Amino acid sequence: MTSYNILTEVPPISDQDTFVVFERRKSNFNFPIHIHNEYELNYIMGAKGARRIVGDHVAEIGDREMVLITGRNLEHAWLDGNLAPGADIYEVTIQFAPDLFQGGGFIDRKQFAPIKKMMQDAQHGIAFSEKTILQSESAIHQLIHSTDNFNSVLIFLSLLNQLAHDPDYTVLSHSHFSKLEDTYDSRRIRTVMEYLNSNYQRPVRLSEMAELVNMSEPSFSRFIKRHTGYNFVDCLNNIRISAASRLLIDEPASTIAEIAYKCGFNNLSNFNRIFKKRKGYTPHNFREYYDKKKIII
Repeated sequence: MTSYNILTEVPPISDQDTFVVFERRKSNFNFPIHIHNEYELNYIMGAKGARRIVGDHVAEIGDREMVLITGRNLEHAWLDGNLAPGADIYEVTIQFAPDLFQGGGFIDRKQFAPIKKMMQDAQHGIAFSEKTILQSESAIHQLIHSTDNFNSVLIFLSLLNQLAHDPDYTVLSHSHFSKLEDTYDSRRIRTVMEYLNSNYQRPVRLSEMAELVNMSEPSFSRFIKRHTGYNFVDCLNNIRISAASRLLIDEPASTIAEIAYKCGFNNLSNFNRIFKKRKGYTPHNFREYYDKKKIII
């Protein structure tokens, strides 16, 4: 079996830095899919048509882009895709150390609760709404041009607070692909999701799940929809597609049919249809695109 690895980036941030800011002008994207330990906020202008990859999420971006990534093993990259030739791309990257937002300090105080939740969600990658990006551009430019180190930290915290109050930010990658655990406030929904993540490889019935949490089937259907935004079948299929995405990359010797069956699909055509609907790509194209953009180390 061929072994594929993702480039592990070593960002130039020292133990003495709160954060570092990079400002770039360029006409294309040429950095491969990669991971790093540092948290990262990326702001991009003028790259409409470029392709964003964050975990198992693949999408074409608009003219304005802002993404926060806090998952240390979350694969990500921006690639040319359908970017227009000779594009005038403006990119600002802010990288900061994870220990700034780990437990025991400011992050656990109630005033920081929105930022704490955002940092947890960003383990899967977050894309911010265009409205919030526009509102945040002033803070981005202030941060770039600030010459006062302490004031820079205040601007940075204000920026994070502004982003954390975006009601329309989108979580990008699924937890199964990212090898991360979701946190749920409800004990019941946590039980349900843990069970589905352990049993998606086999048929799982609605009646089985309802019995697991001592609910009637209609009550469970409303419960799963309220907590996940999906009906039961779609929720289960999301987990299966996320697992299949991971295997398409990690097991290049396995056929697409083998992976489909490993992930609980008993019909290849159905798997292909659902995968394309969720991802916008066929399983074959998804695997091919990832393989071309990885590097072996």
